[in-house]
Amino acid sequence: MKRDSTMLLIGVGGAGCTMVRGILSRFGGELRHLLVDTDAASGDDGQPEFLLLGAERLSGRGTGGEIVSARLAAEDSASKLDEFLAGVRLAVVVAGLGGGTGSGATLEIVKHLATHGIVSIVMATTPFAFEGEGRHRNSRGVAAMISDAANATILVPLDHLAGGCDEMAAAMRVGLDTLAAAATMFWRLVETPGYIRLDAERLRRMVQSAGRGRFATVCTGGPGRAERAVEELVRSPTLADGTNQVRSIICGVLAGDDLRLAEIGTVADGLKTAFGGGKCDFELATVNDEQTFRGKLCVVALMFEAPAQQQTQEKEGSRSTRKRKAAEDRRRALIPNSPFSNSAPTIWNDEDLDVPTYLRQNITLEF
Repeated sequence: MKRDSTMLLIGVGGAGCTMVRGILSRFGGELRHLLVDTDAASGDDGQPEFLLLGAERLSGRGTGGEIVSARLAAEDSASKLDEFLAGVRLAVVVAGLGGGTGSGATLEIVKHLATHGIVSIVMATTPFAFEGEGRHRNSRGVAAMISDAANATILVPLDHLAGGCDEMAAAMRVGLDTLAAAATMFWRLVETPGYIRLDAERLRRMVQSAGRGRFATVCTGGPGRAERAVEELVRSPTLADGTNQVRSIICGVLAGDDLRLAEIGTVADGLKTAFGGGKCDFELATVNDEQTFRGKLCVVALMFEAPAQQQTQEKEGSRSTRKRKAAEDRRRALIPNSPFSNSAPTIWNDEDLDVPTYLRQNITLEF
């Protein structure tokens, strides 16, 4: 494992540990990682990168789906995390929400990372539709708290992650492949040589206030592969989950030595047009790996939304600016030589008080 990396992959709970093991097997390289769970069985393979949460409280038996027990276990063991955090600047936390350790411990772990100045990205799955309202209600409540604590949060419904597969085994395999592609993109963009590089500190700064996000990954080949990649991303159900305006996009283009400049431009322009309206922050980096991506073009897109409150403020600010501009234009038309022509208008109840009342209210004066 690369202990000198400033990025750390953390799997929380049974689902999180399973996902991290799958990510490691699919990445084809070493990632600095840590598995944490209240169930001692998650560490049965003897990996040194495993931390048992709440050993004194739960004796390694897990939480039985109790979110509060998981939070208390994480609080008990928070200081034990420190030995795994030396030099870490960015943490990608993977968990499953809905009940148990992933739901309860993730929040406390993210809060502990913040005390060390570590920027956190939480990539969490939410329950299948058939799992019942109770688990969905737990997921929504926990997700809101995690979103407030983490620097960036990407929530993915398992129904969307499964990619429309009918068989459970195939659905889980497809979902894990998709999640692995998104999670490992951070390492690939920073640590794998490419024509366009993204250094770790720049990535950390971008994520620091990213907020709520969503992602998708596609892989195509043959003529017109860049155009098809954009078309598939636009149709992706995981990118359709968002409700607010896209504020920033991080895009990774992974290909072999046959990557063309025009293909990079097609992907960048297509994503900005489809999702950003040309006004969002956009960062793109490439990974050139002939052995892994020969003949293929794989695109991973992560998008982060502007908070609803911020959008409301921006709309109100824009509306206020338009009103002020209209008031200035009315003043210049009514009083061409006014000494207030170049000063900001005094607006009250949508009226410019610098304009005389008889003019504002269209009152005819008789002399």
